[in-house]
Amino acid sequence: MSYEMKVYEGDEPRIDVTDEFISNNNLKIDIDQAIKIIENSSNDLFGFGTSTAIDFLPLEGYRKFYKEEYLAKVDSGEEKHEHISDVKEAAQDFLDYMVFAWMKATDERGISASRSIRKLEVWMKILGRPDVAQVLDDDSFYDPYGRPALKEACKLLNITYPDYL
Repeated sequence: MSYEMKVYEGDEPRIDVTDEFISNNNLKIDIDQAIKIIENSSNDLFGFGTSTAIDFLPLEGYRKFYKEEYLAKVDSGEEKHEHISDVKEAAQDFLDYMVFAWMKATDERGISASRSIRKLEVWMKILGRPDVAQVLDDDSFYDPYGRPALKEACKLLNITYPDYL
């Protein structure tokens, strides 16, 4: 089955994730990958990968990765810690962000397009698709504004995108 992305100027409709999409793409959450991304944060110039990966870690057992200010708010009850533990939620977040990334690439938003590509790459590493992550990380697929990388990622994930993209 192919998943069709419908993106219209000024509109960002959702691609609804299905169990079939998850199964066909062998998606699963790999916390060890999230930890590797965070531990290699010195290579993450703007922190986009780290900020995506940390959402996959439960607080207990991984407190060392969280900032003290955040921990203090959680411990005091001022803030509730929620992490992504459901593959369906993670896949839906990825698909929503894919639509957003296409909007940034189409609008030729340099830093936003670059950030979007980085975040999608991290999701694919954590969700167990290193082949898609590698395409998104390949600088030769970036120009213009990440469109070639997004097209190739969509092909690998069997997502149909509009011809005008």
